[in-house]
Amino acid sequence: MKQLSISSIFLLCMMILFQSCSKPSVNELIAPASSNVINAKIIANQTYTLNISSMPNVNVEKQASHYKISKTGTDEKSGQPVYQYQPAQDFKGSDEIVLSSKVTVYSTDNRSGCSSSHVNDNAVSVSYSTSYTTIRFTVSN
Repeated sequence: MKQLSISSIFLLCMMILFQSCSKPSVNELIAPASSNVINAKIIANQTYTLNISSMPNVNVEKQASHYKISKTGTDEKSGQPVYQYQPAQDFKGSDEIVLSSKVTVYSTDNRSGCSSSHVNDNAVSVSYSTSYTTIRFTVSN
């Protein structure tokens, strides 16, 4: 009986210890994605330019369907990063592109999850945040 009581107390202590030493899950480290929609009206055969300097690491996630030019690059006059779109010759109608911007976030986590003292409780965690910008073009005369 005494051994059963000691075993029960030991198991209870171990459960409390392991539960208090939990680390954040992977899902807590991934920042949620955000999205933005831009409705742009342009005239056939003209070029649309969007300044993307506030969007780091921009990639074309989904390419437009009816384009002559659809690319990221650097504006020759300002030197700023831009996205440029020019519809296909004489195209009129709707088109859409999706740009993605991925940011890497480094943070120091000094929460070890345990109340006992450790030599190095500071851990660097890396998380990624991807935002999406959809540009919906209406091309007319």
